[in-house]
This record gives sequence, structure tokens and C-alpha cells, in this order.
Amino acid sequence: MGVSALGWGQNLVPNPSFEDTVNCPTGDNQVHNAIGWSNFSNQSPDYFNSCSPEADVSVPNNWAGFQSASSGNAYCGMSTYFPNTPNEREIIGAILTNTLTIGTKYYFSMKVNLSINNVSSTSYATNKLGVRFSTTSFSTSNPISINNNAHITETAIISDTANWTTIFGSFIADSSYQFISIGNFYDDSNTDTLKVATGTPTFKFAYYYVDDICVSSDSMYTANFLYTGIEDSPQIDFFNLYPNPLINQLNIKNNSNAPYDIIIHNAIGQLLYQEKDIITNHKQIDISTYSKCLLLVSIKSNHQITNYKLIKH
Repeated sequence: MGVSALGWGQNLVPNPSFEDTVNCPTGDNQVHNAIGWSNFSNQSPDYFNSCSPEADVSVPNNWAGFQSASSGNAYCGMSTYFPNTPNEREIIGAILTNTLTIGTKYYFSMKVNLSINNVSSTSYATNKLGVRFSTTSFSTSNPISINNNAHITETAIISDTANWTTIFGSFIADSSYQFISIGNFYDDSNTDTLKVATGTPTFKFAYYYVDDICVSSDSMYTANFLYTGIEDSPQIDFFNLYPNPLINQLNIKNNSNAPYDIIIHNAIGQLLYQEKDIITNHKQIDISTYSKCLLLVSIKSNHQITNYKLIKH
């Protein structure tokens, strides 16, 4: 199945409500189990889904508290402040379904909710939750910098533990950004905090659930975005990828005769293959050295990005 994003009224964020899974989470630090998402920090953001067999990372009950999803059955969680570990942040990131166009105004929204667990962990609220776009990807070994810079950030402290709060803003793209990062990109001296827990948590930090992330050039669509699981527009798929499952070769049949780019990641976001301006109608890629895993294949052609999930045996 492919997922496309073509323009107005289209969300450029893949898997915006974290519903599409590689596997149901079974513990902490498993953001990579949400299709398209990975850890962009050297800390451990989390993935929660009602399909989880483990109570700690289920929905609505989990180790961080109790909260139903803004939509669907899943969300991610991240810390925005560690008082005992200066300037440490948890950041999640993904590759956008289309590269941003320089000079175009884009709108951003996401739903956030403060987690409070008076007994064991979370005890603070902060401001500065936001989004940063980049032309490069990040990982635990190459984490994104906390340099007091974000494209959109919330200046107010978000302390609502019952309801989802919408963060909304806009910016004009000044580069051909391909990646989105979510979190607090400001250091401790530039982050306002509020102690909200009534107990004496063992680990003291600020922790937020995140859901329904949207980036679009349509302001009304973005401001009111709520994931429904329904595609925004009919899918036009010009490519056949086979076989599935794969063994040694990935075959790509191009039925449009237009040039295309291809990127292949594994399920934890590692780049395995990239090639641009392919013009052949039948492309073969040797994958015999790849480990057994789920492959995430993105093909860009005619300003459309189509994503595929294939199994490598």
C-alpha cells in the first residue's frame, strides 16, 4: 500500500497519529516501532499503543499516567526537561512525505498532553515544545543539537493533564527541508518550568504525550487536523514493487515513464539505499546483504512520494 502527499489539504507528516506499526511496543524507547518515526536524540522517547501486550506502554494506561489518544489508539511520549541532567532532551523525527519548497508558507500543528505520575516519575511542566525542520536526518549516535532554535515553539507552559492542547504556527521555508523533529530544542536557561506533582517522584522530569502531527500549506486543514485513517486524496500508484517478501533482489517496475528517486530505510530508520533520477522502467536492487527485517521504501516522482512496506527474508 502506498501513501501520497500532493499539496493543498495534504499532511506532509508520515503516520501522523502513530497508528501504523512495525510491531506493537513492548517496552521503553521503541519509537522506531511507529512506521516512519525514529529517535533523533541520545535519550529514550517512547511509543504507546493499545495493542501492546505490556501495560507500561499501552493506551490509555501506561507507566507515565492515564490518557486516551487524541485520535486512534496510539501516541508518542518525550521528556522536555531533566532537572538532574542539564539540557537533556528527548526528540523524535521522521522524513517528510515531500520536500518543502523554498519560499512557501507552511503551517504546523500537533496535540500535546502533560503526563503526571506522582509516584514514580513525571513532576514538571514546561514551555518550548515545538518543531524543527532540517535537510539531514539524526539518530542516537548523531543526535540533533539543543541550540535554542526551532521553526515553531510554544512559549506558554503547558500544564493541562486532562485535555489535549493544540500547538499551532506557521513559517516560510528557507531551505528544501526533508526531515521533521519534535521536542524541546531550548536549553535549561531558556526553558520555563513549573513543578506540578504533589508526590515525591523518584525520577523528576517533564514528560509530554504527542499525537496528531500535521504540516501543510493549508492553514485551515492544519489548524483542525485530526487523524481519521482516511486518505486525503485518491492514491495514484505508478510503481510495482516485487516480490514481497523479498529475498535477494528488489524489482521496481515504473509504469509512468517519469524519472524517480528511491530511498530505503530499515524499521529503525537506518538508511540502507538511496539513488536519484532513475530513468529505467525496470530497476533491480541487490538486497542480498540486508538483514531480515521490514524495509521502508520511499519513491518520489512527479512531486509525489509513495511509501511501501516490504519484508526482507
